[in-house]
Order: sequence, then structure tokens, then C-alpha cells
Amino acid sequence: MLCCNSANAQDQQKSPEEMAIEVANRMEGELNLNSTQMFYMDSILRHNYTELYADIENARARGSQDQQTYKALSDKWMQKTFDALKGVLDEQQYIRYLKLMGKGKEYKKGKDGLYY
Repeated sequence: MLCCNSANAQDQQKSPEEMAIEVANRMEGELNLNSTQMFYMDSILRHNYTELYADIENARARGSQDQQTYKALSDKWMQKTFDALKGVLDEQQYIRYLKLMGKGKEYKKGKDGLYY
């Protein structure tokens, strides 16, 4: 029974590329991306998710079980993603992206619907 549950859990777990594609597709609608922006968003997310997962696997292989290590890796790759996307998205899209990711609390929406 335990063996079968473990196999099902692995089948349901998505690859970094699959997760990146899902996020990029969601962001396309949320941020109203054009085709060029979507290409870059997809490429950046695929690369960064793959590298994040590789770093996590390397930490596991070294025997690391410290949650701080995994948080630091996640924060590192999140920041790299933010930095890369800043050059791809316009200002309002970037702020909206930050908000969707739980960041950008310093930005407030004005009466005109734009963030300041």
C-alpha cells in the first residue's frame, strides 16, 4: 500500500518545466503579456525553476535538512526571477507581478487603477 501511494505521489508531482509553463500561462492572462513578453517569461521561469530544483537536489544530496537552506535557495532564485523580469515587463506589469508573488507591498493602487 505504501509503495503504491509513493508511486502515485511521484506521478502527480510536476517537473520544474511543467510548473514554469503553468505559471507563465497564468501570468499571460494576469499581466496581459504580448507574445515577446510571454516568450521571455516562459524562458526565464523554465531556466530558474530548473536551476532552483537542481540546487535543492544538490542540497539534499549533501544531506542538508535545514529549512533555512531551502528558504535561502528559494529566495535566491526568486530574486533572480524578479531581476530578469524587470527588464521584460513594463512598470505596471512588473508591479502587478510583484503583488501576485506576495511582494511589492510598498506600491498602492491609485484611483486611476495604476500602481504608485
